[in-house]
Amino acid sequence: MHIANQTSNRLCRAIFIACVTASAAYAASSGEKVLYQFQGAPDGAGPQSSLIVDANHLLYGTTPYGGQGKCGSSGCGTVFELIPPAAGSNKWTEKVLYSFQGGTDGALPQAGLVLDQSGNLYGTTASGGGNSTALGCAFGEIAGCGTVFRLSRPTTKGGAWAETVLYAFQGNPDGSQPMGSLIFDAKGNLYGTTAEGGAGYCENGYNNPYGGCGSVFELSPPVKGNDPWTEAILYAFNGLGGGDTDGAVPTGGVIFDQNGNLYGTTLAGGVSCGGGEFCGGTVFQLTPPAEKGNPWTETELTTFFGAKAGEGATLPGASLIFDKKGNLYGTTLLGGNGACNTYEEEALPSCGTIFSLSPPTNGGTWTLTAIYSFNGTIDGAYPAYYGSASMAIDGKGNLYGTTPSAGDQPGCSFLGRIPDPGCGTVWKLTPPSSKGEAWAETTLHTFAGASDGAVALGGVVFKDGTLFGTTTGLGSSASSGTVFSIVP
Repeated sequence: MHIANQTSNRLCRAIFIACVTASAAYAASSGEKVLYQFQGAPDGAGPQSSLIVDANHLLYGTTPYGGQGKCGSSGCGTVFELIPPAAGSNKWTEKVLYSFQGGTDGALPQAGLVLDQSGNLYGTTASGGGNSTALGCAFGEIAGCGTVFRLSRPTTKGGAWAETVLYAFQGNPDGSQPMGSLIFDAKGNLYGTTAEGGAGYCENGYNNPYGGCGSVFELSPPVKGNDPWTEAILYAFNGLGGGDTDGAVPTGGVIFDQNGNLYGTTLAGGVSCGGGEFCGGTVFQLTPPAEKGNPWTETELTTFFGAKAGEGATLPGASLIFDKKGNLYGTTLLGGNGACNTYEEEALPSCGTIFSLSPPTNGGTWTLTAIYSFNGTIDGAYPAYYGSASMAIDGKGNLYGTTPSAGDQPGCSFLGRIPDPGCGTVWKLTPPSSKGEAWAETTLHTFAGASDGAVALGGVVFKDGTLFGTTTGLGSSASSGTVFSIVP
């Protein structure tokens, strides 16, 4: 089994059946509103990506399942638009902009989207893009290693959006299974990651032509008309076996600093910690070359190795964010001081953390600090941990995010008691007023698995004083997920 799926599948394989629909009376009193509830094919199903909000307050996102494609019984996924209510109404309107067919167009979009200046949408699919299973990246009946796609706005009012595959991954040496969101630079080049594939060598069962440890790529637009986009591998990871410590399986996207350096996380790899699949991960920096055409330079800013409660943090699979001072913030799936230890027949080490990385001074190293450790009770457990999931930050430096489990809702349980039941939370983390004091956590909403939704894997986006996010499963009339908003 591929490592990009190994841990996440064990946590997510029962998303649509693990939670128990609860009475709405259990829902926490908060400002949470369900803007839309997915119905499954031909609508979308199971959203787990972040959302984007345009200047007109339209919401855009993806669902890995549903739609009109024929990828087994669950569909091949969709791109959707959510339109705010008209004057005098409180009903948001959902429109499926594209249904993936599971062929050369791609399938199973897990990441969020990005807009260009013309309002076109860009994203990735974790699978599809190939005509034959000979590519070696087949996911069930879906052939291909994943794609980067563009959805172009209709040329006439009421027309259809047009999907174009800008690049189809081949596994080796370019990568496979892109799960994180893309990012543009000032010249219109796209940057992203693939969780697997690439030219790197991975032991422990990953030393096959299409395995690899993942990659960071650049996709450049054509110079002339209809020429193809050009893909370049900026870095291929080697961090599983063979003594390499650069990390492996970058499931989150990358972000830029003001100097053009890229930053991201790897879910696994780094130093050996003896913790098996529940251990490892890195935060990395990629520095562009002084001369075009030379390789980028990869630097590990920190490595994670805590496999048991109190031993630190481990498995940082989500995207990072910067604050105004240049500090990086991210989440780890496991680690910290929480008492979580129950997942079906297996023991997971603790409940996860939120961490900061402060830039060096006088040529030193980056400083890692665990600023919050989840307890698995009302605060939640296993913070949104892979793909395009990310925290949001407001102008005051408050952090916002989600957890897919715990929350102390007795009628809803995702992954069992850890130590308390529940189907996830939305949380706020307030920075200390004085140096050396602790960050303060506030639980904004605990999902009850009823009409409020359940299992928030995609994090949140902050726009004009409102948080927007998605839940993967369990609305009141269907188990296909929701879009929600919260005014913190």
